[in-house]
Amino acid sequence: MKLDESLWEFPCQFPLKIMGPATAPLRPVVEEIVLRHAPQFDTSTVSIRMSSTGKHQSITVNIYVERKEQVLGLYADFARHKEDTDHISLVL
Repeated sequence: MKLDESLWEFPCQFPLKIMGPATAPLRPVVEEIVLRHAPQFDTSTVSIRMSSTGKHQSITVNIYVERKEQVLGLYADFARHKEDTDHISLVL
C-alpha cells in the first residue's frame, strides 16, 4: 500500500472502520492489532454497530498516529488477519 504523504500531516487522528460477520469475535482482534501499533489507544472508545439485518458488525476506532509507518502497519496487520480468518470482511 502506498501512502501519498502530501495528503497527510502527522501526527494526526486516524479513523478506521473494520467490518465483519456478526458472529466473529471482532472486537478483541481489532483491539489487539490497534494496540500493537498505537499502545496509547483507549479501548473504551471503540464503537460497535450491528447491521440492520444483524448479519454484520462494524467497529469504528479513532487512533492517534505519529507517522505513516503506523498507518501502513495497521493496514498490513488487518490484511494479514483477513487472509488467515473470516473475522474481517473490510477495512476502511
